Amino acid sequence: MTALRLVLFDLNGTLLDPSVMAEPLGGGDEERAMVVQALDDANMAAATLTLGGAYAPFADLLRGALARRLHVAGRDPGGAAAALEAMSRMPPFPEATAALDRLAAAGVRCAVLTQSATERAEAVLAQAGVRERLSFVLGTDRVGAFKPDPRPYRAALEAAGGVGPEEACLVSAHAWDVTGAKLAGLRTAWVARRDHVLPAWVPEPNVRGADLLEAADGIVALG
Repeated sequence: MTALRLVLFDLNGTLLDPSVMAEPLGGGDEERAMVVQALDDANMAAATLTLGGAYAPFADLLRGALARRLHVAGRDPGGAAAALEAMSRMPPFPEATAALDRLAAAGVRCAVLTQSATERAEAVLAQAGVRERLSFVLGTDRVGAFKPDPRPYRAALEAAGGVGPEEACLVSAHAWDVTGAKLAGLRTAWVARRDHVLPAWVPEPNVRGADLLEAADGIVALG
């Protein structure tokens, strides 16, 4: 098997924890569920726009999705602004730094490929204390198309200096992201933290992990 040179991490819900966005809304289980649903809605909107040949900032899509969820719940949709502001303070999942260090010790470059804008992603990763562990950060604003379209994955390979798809692995907690990367020719590692079971239509990932560290161990074992 071709040696692995690059590991790409999804950002929102994979490397960093978006549940902090629920705090301005009340911070309870209902609010955390609402944030997860809004993120799913925003990713669906992103895929729909890309299929139609359009693009909009992911922050705008998420703000709209949160406002809609709040409105449906009979709450003030204006709360979406505070929730989105809290997104800038997303912490890393507890095992994130250990996972990044595990891959670095194995001689593998790590980077982020995210639906978010590059500048926003750079800032939140710096605030979370993990930016220095990453070779580069690429947001879909630099591509004009959202994952799971193949263009963001290809752009990340180019940003890494022409790494071949068979030399790269995407780590994500999202079925649609794992699917997009696999169809673009990359290896994949799925983090089962949230969804627990993959839909049957998802191409089998090369690695499955209960969390990021377990996924990193599996990636290293791939060689």
